[in-house]
Amino acid sequence: MKPRAAWPVLAKKAKEKCEEAQAEVNKARDRITHLVQSRERMQLLYADYVTRSKAAESRPHSMAETLNFRAFMQQLQALIARVNLDLNEAKHAFELTRLKLKAAEQKRIQMETLVEQDMKAVRDFHRKREQKEMDAAGITLYNLKH
Repeated sequence: MKPRAAWPVLAKKAKEKCEEAQAEVNKARDRITHLVQSRERMQLLYADYVTRSKAAESRPHSMAETLNFRAFMQQLQALIARVNLDLNEAKHAFELTRLKLKAAEQKRIQMETLVEQDMKAVRDFHRKREQKEMDAAGITLYNLKH
């Protein structure tokens, strides 16, 4: 009896799926990190422009300058809101890829278990066959002596 050739192939494919899923999880995690950093930069820029706007109000300035500050701050707020939406989507995508990785890991473990069970069945078969041969040889030797 030989081990089945299919189980190791399926186990290898399951391992490859796990590696692909892990790469997707890493990519999704990197996207979240990038979006968080972008949001932080925009929030710092917004805070800087609020400070500049207040400083501009303390000195004589034109209405156009005030409108420019406000328009730019509104654009920054819109960008921050957009990044927040993208961040929520990225977090959702991360959770989905994490679940996909978990399923792939379960499949890999299942395939590795089947490979191990098949190898155990082959070892047991050969062990039993050898035992039968040894028993048969012992009976034959016993019969020859008596």
